[in-house]
Amino acid sequence: MPHLHTILVACATLGALTAAEPAAFLTPGPAGGQLRSGAVRELAPGKLLVAARGLPDPNFSQTVVLLAQHSAEGSMGLVINHRTDVPVARLFPNLQQAQGQTFALYVGGPVSQDGVLALLRSTSPAPDSRRVLEDVYMVATAKAIEEPIVAGIDQSRFRVYLGYAGWGAGQLEQETVHGSWHVFRADGAVIFDPQPETVWERQIRRTEERMATLSLP
Repeated sequence: MPHLHTILVACATLGALTAAEPAAFLTPGPAGGQLRSGAVRELAPGKLLVAARGLPDPNFSQTVVLLAQHSAEGSMGLVINHRTDVPVARLFPNLQQAQGQTFALYVGGPVSQDGVLALLRSTSPAPDSRRVLEDVYMVATAKAIEEPIVAGIDQSRFRVYLGYAGWGAGQLEQETVHGSWHVFRADGAVIFDPQPETVWERQIRRTEERMATLSLP
């Protein structure tokens, strides 16, 4: 069973975020993918990465990733649409308030799947958190993750993830240029969508509509 431990994203070095072998995250573009150099300029924290149709990497096929950190040294984010059947209560066997709740765990990505992160939608900063959007914070310590659960927060404002998605220096840029990712501005409604299983399909249709509009004379 995964154990809860501190992952201080706000203070972590990008070296730690990209400790896995870089080749593990080099995602070749889908068949027929076009070079999209302009999309690279859109990469930034608070953006959504929508996987292109036909992306061959099983870790990222039909995923939507919230990009939480991005610089010349590397990038990290959370897959927001892979909900599991495992209840969050399993991570907190000694936390009475967690028992009986219907929260489900999400798979945040293939890196450090014994580590836990959470996303909180709030109008005020949470302790030990990193701001990703105006009203969305990444929570990275056991205490800060437990507190919303104890308070009985609604799952429309709080989600718990095992692991994260990580890219080494220049990897995400290369994948984006080759058409593996479409880049959009994120918002809380998409991140906490009540039907995460259909988020990718809706976002990829949005992508195709945008591309069709741009192709008009």
